[in-house]
Amino acid sequence: MRPIQFNGVSRPLADWARLAGISSDTLTKRLDAGWSVEDALTKPVGKQGRKAMSLPSSSLVHALPALRDWQRDMHAAHRRMTRLARSLIRQMDEQMAELRHSLDQHMAANTPGVGQHLSENANDRSIPSMQDRV
Repeated sequence: MRPIQFNGVSRPLADWARLAGISSDTLTKRLDAGWSVEDALTKPVGKQGRKAMSLPSSSLVHALPALRDWQRDMHAAHRRMTRLARSLIRQMDEQMAELRHSLDQHMAANTPGVGQHLSENANDRSIPSMQDRV
């Protein structure tokens, strides 16, 4: 509790800060920096300590359109690559299904009794229709 005297009145620093409408930290820093009590309490808080935002350098400003173009091109290339990868996966799935079907047919034709077994299993895996249920 740091007592401050101003206009013949002594109060704690926090009370003076609240009455002046500034933070206790600001008031403490002002007094520690050598400000008079009157100036510390009456000067408005402004942007004295804040740094101004710097503008981008001219080389960056000139590079921005090129960066936007590069981003657009990369996005388009990514979309193309994704479409091609999906198409490749779809083709591989179709080929694998054809190979499985061919292998099932080959096994059924060359192994006695297996064809009947495979067709029964295929029927077991299918979803029964309403007529089959009744």
